[in-house]
Amino acid sequence: LKRGLGFVNEDGMPGTLNTERAITAQNARRIACDAEVLPIALDGDSLPLDVGRAKRTAPTHIRTALLRRDGVCAFPGCDRPPGTPEAHHVQHWADGGATNLDNMVMLCAHHHRTLHNQRWEIAMCDGRPEFIPPPTVDPKRTPRPGGRALPAQHLEHLRDLIPAPRGPAGDP
Repeated sequence: LKRGLGFVNEDGMPGTLNTERAITAQNARRIACDAEVLPIALDGDSLPLDVGRAKRTAPTHIRTALLRRDGVCAFPGCDRPPGTPEAHHVQHWADGGATNLDNMVMLCAHHHRTLHNQRWEIAMCDGRPEFIPPPTVDPKRTPRPGGRALPAQHLEHLRDLIPAPRGPAGDP
């Protein structure tokens, strides 16, 4: 992605896939965020909850801190069943964002896609994420404080929805 340098290909797109197909900057950022590994290495030691730009993916100790702060999904009102939570950069790594606790938020896969596809924004306020909806969701773009979805809460909710087992004759 040759963003900010004035370079674009013949289609006017700032990025290409390995197939030479042109892609938008938005798609390049989404692919970079969703990728397992980006081949880049920088010098320098990092603080325990800050690996700077040396690594894009959050190491175990940062994921642990994110889970402690955000639960499995910090998106406001998340009611999705627990799955594999995804660490998301508030300022995208491809745009210079650091891999540290103050620039990351834990999201479920559904809300990670929602964030990218609907163009939600995140701001960190006092160490907690606030979600800013796109104008299509809220024309005033009122920030919404991040929540803390926990697997135990999902299990309690499921227990309430699943009926109690019945006896052989249909007796409760």
